[in-house]
Amino acid sequence: ICSIEKGAEGREWIRLVRTSTEKEMEFEPGAIQLQAEDGTMVTLDKLIKVRHVEERPQSYYRINGLNSVYLYITAEETANQLNLSGEVKHLMGELQQKMPPGYEVHISYDATEYIQKELDKIYFRTGLTVLILLLFVALITRNLRYLFLIVTSLAVNISVAVILYYAFGLEMQLYSLAGITISLNLVIDNTIVMTDHILHRRNLKAFVSVLAATLTTIGALVIIFFLDEKIRLNLQDFAAVVIINLAVSLFVALFFVPSMIDKIGLEKKKRRKRRRFLLRPTFMKRLTVYFTRFYQGVIYYLCRFRVIACLLLLLGFGLPVFMLPEKMEGEGKWVEYYNKVFDNPTFKDKVKPVINKALGGSLRLFAEKVYEGSYFNRDEGEVVLSVYATLPNGSTLEQMNVLIKRMETYLSDFKEIRQFQTYIYNARQANIQIYFTKENQRSGFPYTLKANIISKALTLGGGSWSVYGLQDQGFSNDVRESAGSFRVKLYGYNYDELSYWTEQLKEKLLLHRRIKEVTVNSEFSWWKDDYSEFYLDLDRLRMAKEHITATQLFAALRPVFGRDIYCGNVLFDSQTEQLKLSSVQGQRYDVWGLVNIPFFIDGRSYKLADFATVRKGQSPQKVAKENQQYRLCLQYEYIGSSEQGKKLLKKDLEEFNKILPMGYTAENEQDYWSWNKKDNKQYALLLIVIAIIFFTTAILFNSLKQPLAIIFVIPISYIGVFLTFYLFGLNFDQGGFASFVLLCGITVNASIYILNEYNAIRKRYPLLLPVRAFTKAWNSKILPIFLTVVSTILGFIPFMVGDGKEAFWFPLAAGTIGGLVMSILGIFLFLPIFSLKKQKR
Repeated sequence: ICSIEKGAEGREWIRLVRTSTEKEMEFEPGAIQLQAEDGTMVTLDKLIKVRHVEERPQSYYRINGLNSVYLYITAEETANQLNLSGEVKHLMGELQQKMPPGYEVHISYDATEYIQKELDKIYFRTGLTVLILLLFVALITRNLRYLFLIVTSLAVNISVAVILYYAFGLEMQLYSLAGITISLNLVIDNTIVMTDHILHRRNLKAFVSVLAATLTTIGALVIIFFLDEKIRLNLQDFAAVVIINLAVSLFVALFFVPSMIDKIGLEKKKRRKRRRFLLRPTFMKRLTVYFTRFYQGVIYYLCRFRVIACLLLLLGFGLPVFMLPEKMEGEGKWVEYYNKVFDNPTFKDKVKPVINKALGGSLRLFAEKVYEGSYFNRDEGEVVLSVYATLPNGSTLEQMNVLIKRMETYLSDFKEIRQFQTYIYNARQANIQIYFTKENQRSGFPYTLKANIISKALTLGGGSWSVYGLQDQGFSNDVRESAGSFRVKLYGYNYDELSYWTEQLKEKLLLHRRIKEVTVNSEFSWWKDDYSEFYLDLDRLRMAKEHITATQLFAALRPVFGRDIYCGNVLFDSQTEQLKLSSVQGQRYDVWGLVNIPFFIDGRSYKLADFATVRKGQSPQKVAKENQQYRLCLQYEYIGSSEQGKKLLKKDLEEFNKILPMGYTAENEQDYWSWNKKDNKQYALLLIVIAIIFFTTAILFNSLKQPLAIIFVIPISYIGVFLTFYLFGLNFDQGGFASFVLLCGITVNASIYILNEYNAIRKRYPLLLPVRAFTKAWNSKILPIFLTVVSTILGFIPFMVGDGKEAFWFPLAAGTIGGLVMSILGIFLFLPIFSLKKQKR
């Protein structure tokens, strides 16, 4: 049968279907003749019996106890998933009306629900951020023209940035939209600083400091492109969006803001006479004078005791003395002296805890007390109850199906259940997901049903049951032994070779008396699997002597003991059916028959016992690959101290990896939810940010000392991050690291504005004392600095609003806010110490 189809670019394709010339309603083996070795012809029906049977199921999927067909719908890469989801739901509604009674269409999983929820969250945060910032500016300035300038500058900035998003081909995904929200704070900061300088000085000299401050923030974000791939893929669009917005804000601050100030007639607000004493101009001037004198005294005092102040700052940040090892390995005079001092029971029990607390500072609190891992927020949108069932090794799929049907029958009596989905993966594992009606999701019924399911599971028996969901404790009557908390992954490009080296590592680990059993599987498991199977331990030397390969040996055994051997397709009843061969002897023979029944290879008779030994043992149930490498997993439990077990495993892996051939590796599986040691290299990238800040500010100030003064303010902001995570018990994840990066660029901005103004004042008044010049610069820039810092803090507050503490965004917001608050203290007290020489009154 030939049919011509037209494809893309006008190409024509001919589709060929091979058909039988015989009857299509049945398969007739008697019509097929085979030639024996002696030349006689034998019909196929004398050798085989043909039965047309339904293919045995490999798994089951049901909804509300009814057999179901699962349909996966995947959107094209360029498709709008939200619009496509609406069209699919509309089409499903039309199909539902055309279906006969008893047939239903249900949505099992819709990825666009999560996307829509996150988009709504981002829209809410963006709107709340803009509202908070505008209200703050209006409250501080109390000038509608000033507010109008901020709004128009923001609108122009975003409009131009959108054009650049399209030009650079950026994808507008969740992280990109969140980047727009965060960048609003930074964009407004540039506008505020430029506007304040123009209103007071009537020139554009502040643009140089704004340019330097913006470049430091852009430089801090650049290191995101050098992070590990799994982090970079999510954050690169986020960083690109923020960088574009900041770059556009420079042009807006240089060209648009001055023009708008002139166009709308915005001027420095004149003080009006007020009856209230606190707002009289005379009192405000006196207050400024008193504060300036006080601040000058503080600077004189701090500069006089500069060393003490720096020591207090160093102790506040902390020295990593708590990270020193208790004992050093190796030989030598210094190693012996170190171990004699630090590996002493008196030192470890009495001296070391005191030293760690005295010198560790906030760094010790952060390193030891803060949990390093992401938040796990359960979706509170819908209550789901999960029921798991497992059967022991040797069970059949039909036995599992019967057991699960009994639970389904029990669940079908509850009208409060909207839907329950059954997944029977294989003969040993099954799962039921239970969803409730909207009226009963927040009621006490789910808890009541959970208790009833536990009681029903205990009466059913036959297997192990687990019930999880809701916010209370789960249930499990699984009595299987734990597979072990120590996990090792082995990778290689040859499965047989990898299996050999896995056995070598297993034997090496079992040499330790505190390791009793090591399990091998293709993936890790919480429970020790009782699965075992027969395998052949080949005598390769005997096979080599007989010139027999493993392929020949298995080819000789397969016809006798093979089952469901695929041998082709035939047309039957106008449909394509598979032909599979199964040996009758294979269903009758036992292990003894497998070993002792003779077979022929190249005309010679052999028995399997001549070449192999049949053994029974634990073995991987499937072949797994990761990054195109075969993977095997080792698990065991160490009887004793966990830390000692980790050190022992580390030592064994270092020795074992040295003898592995090229292309094979053995790795210690780290906790998935924490950052392992490979990821700690990203902290070294902070040095790149500091280098960018140093060179940028050195060019701006034409100095090598003042950039160092600015850089020394960064660790002070980190103290705020350490204390924020410690005092409020927050988890530190990639969002916390992002706050470190962002603070490098943000905290130096205020210092740049002050030192740039300080240099300008010193240039205008060369004879003015440095302290007076610094306080004059402080008084001049304190208002825009206060506005920018507070606006940035307020801009991050929406990321802390919502149900639960969201991974990445909550630590990012909390760390940034804590660092900015502490940076104010650093700028006020320590910036003059780092930038001024010792002063005399």
